[in-house]
Amino acid sequence: MAARPCDESRPVCSNCQQRQEPCDYDTQLPFIWADRTGRSKEREIESSNPSQLKEHVPTETAFSFLHRAGVTGAQMVPAPSLDMSQLKLLVRWQADTYKTFVRSEETKHVWQALVVEEALHNPFLMHRILAVSALHVSLTEAELEKTFWLGLASAHNSEALHLFVRRLTDINSTNAKAMVGFAGLVVAFAFGSALTGLSEPDKPSLDALNNIFVLCRGVQETTNTAFSQLLKGTFAPLFDARVPQAAVPRKVKQALEYLTNLNAERSVESGHEAATYMPAIEALRDLSVYTYAQPASLTLAVGWAIKATPAHLDHVQMKRPFALVVHAYYCAFLHISRGNWCIGSWGKCVLEEIYHILDPDWRAHIRWPVEEVFGDDVIKYHTAQALQISERQRK
Repeated sequence: MAARPCDESRPVCSNCQQRQEPCDYDTQLPFIWADRTGRSKEREIESSNPSQLKEHVPTETAFSFLHRAGVTGAQMVPAPSLDMSQLKLLVRWQADTYKTFVRSEETKHVWQALVVEEALHNPFLMHRILAVSALHVSLTEAELEKTFWLGLASAHNSEALHLFVRRLTDINSTNAKAMVGFAGLVVAFAFGSALTGLSEPDKPSLDALNNIFVLCRGVQETTNTAFSQLLKGTFAPLFDARVPQAAVPRKVKQALEYLTNLNAERSVESGHEAATYMPAIEALRDLSVYTYAQPASLTLAVGWAIKATPAHLDHVQMKRPFALVVHAYYCAFLHISRGNWCIGSWGKCVLEEIYHILDPDWRAHIRWPVEEVFGDDVIKYHTAQALQISERQRK
């Protein structure tokens, strides 16, 4: 009977092994592909004698073929480096930070994936994503690491703004998605950076909130410019105005109704511009559902800044009492959304400032905001504030 030829099995031909003859296809390199039985020869060796594979195939030899695979004749380039800090920020964005901007299942995909895809072609948006993510990390990491992440956030923020401003006069179909994504992120950065506590003028305050409102309106202008180009594309969910389904607590509805009635009552007084305040109150009522449907969303925080009329915001800046009362109600909704990392203590800080500005007669009209923010400690709060005011007056 003729001897059976070599069957070219790896690492040693079975026919040659039976004849105890040298095999032309014997190799020191293990194959990573399984044979016909679905089990690799490498595993057979390992299971019969775990030490045999280690002795038979040196580790450096086992991986040496990877250096040759697919690069024959290719031009060598410098070895790529990995910036783990930047990679951590991108991972953090897609795992957690993007949720700050989600207000529906449809918008989730836009913020988690599509915005990042746009950023790969638009450096100003990538810098903005990394800036927001670094700021988020700085507010949640251990104290010793805060300075590093804040520095990184600041660096990315500066570069993002520099690149973005150069494109404001040329919003077109190629960059419209990136511009809209950037616009939404810049507001979150403004809110969040005030919580770092590094710069006193930028900490949560009435004036700082007014600055953010101005920023929100600038963002809206950018969004309006790109609106027609994005309405039917993959970013269309961002412009979906459907109101979510959620129950607004009865006490909240009653508080807003009280504010509406108070505006009507004051309309007979000289100097009270009821028509200026009504749109702001109605906007709060319309947007309040978002606070209970998506407590961590920025929809109410940003939406009200855009919908409130410029005249109303001017009255806030002039610290007119009724405008501050309406602002106090807004602060209560901010406080309800404090679980959002970039909102945090904004509602409480601004409400305290408004309380100090208003005289006792006007403070009676912000009962619900004060109770919402300070809860069971509301009596203690009123007492403490009265003592502080009395102390300042004595001085």
